[in-house]
Amino acid sequence: MTTQAQAGSPPKAPAGRLWTIPNVLSALRLPLAAAFVMISAEWARALLLSLGALTDALDGWIARHRGQATGTGAFLDPLFDKVFVLVALATFLADGRLAVGSFLVLVARDLYNGAAYLGCRLAGLRIPVKSRFSGKVVTVLQVATLFLLLFEPTYVPAMVVLVGIASAYAIGDYTWTRWKTLREPA
Repeated sequence: MTTQAQAGSPPKAPAGRLWTIPNVLSALRLPLAAAFVMISAEWARALLLSLGALTDALDGWIARHRGQATGTGAFLDPLFDKVFVLVALATFLADGRLAVGSFLVLVARDLYNGAAYLGCRLAGLRIPVKSRFSGKVVTVLQVATLFLLLFEPTYVPAMVVLVGIASAYAIGDYTWTRWKTLREPA
């Protein structure tokens, strides 16, 4: 039997290790989100969005290629992504640049996933937190919408519809995957 190291892939980091480079990169999205609220210059907000997207891409790449993937990181990375995006969207809502209905469509997938996770935990169910391609698509579309809110707001209504469709698919995808996981024999 070959181990991960023998097969050429890096070994996983110890499960309880919190301060890995990917986790620190993920956590950087929290001060970036705070700065987004405090800064109103469009170029500065665009820079913060770019840095948030960069840290998101880098944390996953480093975790996979340096063997620093952990269960903690698998939980924290999407959590910090959601916080960053929700804070940025809420900032545009508070600024009057985003309508309440559009905001709710843009965050529907995140609200669903949070409620489903909490519901499963309260029911004593342990379902692994794994990102899915459908969820990544929604996140990319959300970030694109944030850039459009800064520079091309006339395209935002069409993007909200696109995010809504992608979110509906992602919600179905996550629900189906969770349901299959629950039905698998232990």
